[in-house]
Amino acid sequence: MQHPIFSSSIACELDVIASRQRARQIATACGFSSHDQARIATAVSELARNVFSYALEGKVGFSLAGMAGAQTLVVVIEDAGPGIEGLDRLLARGDSVDQLAGSGLLAARRFMDTCDITTGNCGTRIVLTKRLPANARMVSAVEVAQGMAGVSLPSNVALSEAHHQNRELTDALAALQERQDELVEVSRRLEQTNERVEQLNHQLNEKAASLMSADRQKNEFLSMLSHELRGPLSAASMAAQLLKQHPEAAPQTISLSDLISRQVSHMSRLVEDLLDVSRVSRGLISIVQAEVDMRDVVHAAIEQIMPAAQRKDQRVDLTLPATACMVDGDATRLVQVIGNLLGNAIRYTGPGGQIALTLEEQGGRCALRVADNGQGIAPELLPHLFDLYVQAETSSDRQHGGLGLGLALVKSLLELHGGTVLAASEGIGRGSTFDISLPLAQAGAMAREQEALTSA
Repeated sequence: MQHPIFSSSIACELDVIASRQRARQIATACGFSSHDQARIATAVSELARNVFSYALEGKVGFSLAGMAGAQTLVVVIEDAGPGIEGLDRLLARGDSVDQLAGSGLLAARRFMDTCDITTGNCGTRIVLTKRLPANARMVSAVEVAQGMAGVSLPSNVALSEAHHQNRELTDALAALQERQDELVEVSRRLEQTNERVEQLNHQLNEKAASLMSADRQKNEFLSMLSHELRGPLSAASMAAQLLKQHPEAAPQTISLSDLISRQVSHMSRLVEDLLDVSRVSRGLISIVQAEVDMRDVVHAAIEQIMPAAQRKDQRVDLTLPATACMVDGDATRLVQVIGNLLGNAIRYTGPGGQIALTLEEQGGRCALRVADNGQGIAPELLPHLFDLYVQAETSSDRQHGGLGLGLALVKSLLELHGGTVLAASEGIGRGSTFDISLPLAQAGAMAREQEALTSA
């Protein structure tokens, strides 16, 4: 049951301002906070302005409903005007033809607990409700009405000033509403974008899992292929040696046996590289570290590659230190590293070319350089030279064989030793340089340091 507090007519602009003042006075008497007082006053004045602007006259009434602890302020604004055309569009903030009416209705719906609107050709009736604060004391409609009787409205000048302020507040409210609509639209678009990003992430995860599976299968296949090729290659190498050693072997047979042996040796190196790549990719490769003199490593690598250099009439110049250059490493793997670099230099340097290998100590590290005057490296290839399956020759009619595994293995094996490798070239036809750096063995470095202190 509702208990009337106060009602007044709306027939001019001052009535609109008066309705705002009365609304604030009633809200204050009912125990609403200053924030809610401003909300209730704004909602009532906006709807009262709509009545005056579109129906010319109407009325506003205030009443209380409910019992102690659950009281509700009820505000009824009604008129006999032509009704609100396109109400659903106004409330949805669509392409309405009347922004003022729309902002007033939206303010009422936002600031009050409920806003029931009945509209038609015979007029419009809007019922607003706002529940009193839970900590507010029990008040009666008579008490609120009596309290209002002793409070007069401000003068016309004050009302005009209040009207001006009210218009500024209305404009600010409209701007805020417009900005909120923009933020809602931005939020909606962000949600759509997030959904698309989640879908793309899901697809990327699936692709990554697929690529990892394919990479694992590739490594397993390479390992299996390498093992399977070892047997036939060993048999072919043994057969070639037996043919060559036969006492009645013809010169042509011996020549062909040498050819078979060289090609089998080349294929064996490719197979070993495939095996090493498979082990490195799966993290299965290991090194047996011990103190190694890099001079011995260089000599072992030179011994392996000299036949190939002699076949191309190439000169290999060595510059080695007079004293031991000790590192902690796996001698076999280090020979493989230097052998690969020298093999590349021989392969990509023409007949009669020159290859230089220099070994020295630099700042507590072992520095080794392999330089040649061969075909050089294109600038665009240098950043990718140590990637798997990359070669200096990229054309389909390349002259030199290989799978592009050697330099990738060099880099991986040196990293296992705590070392680095860098490549440099001034361009095609201007040779290339590879620099290796390895940490010196701790025991050897300390002994040399102590020797230098003693001699000093």
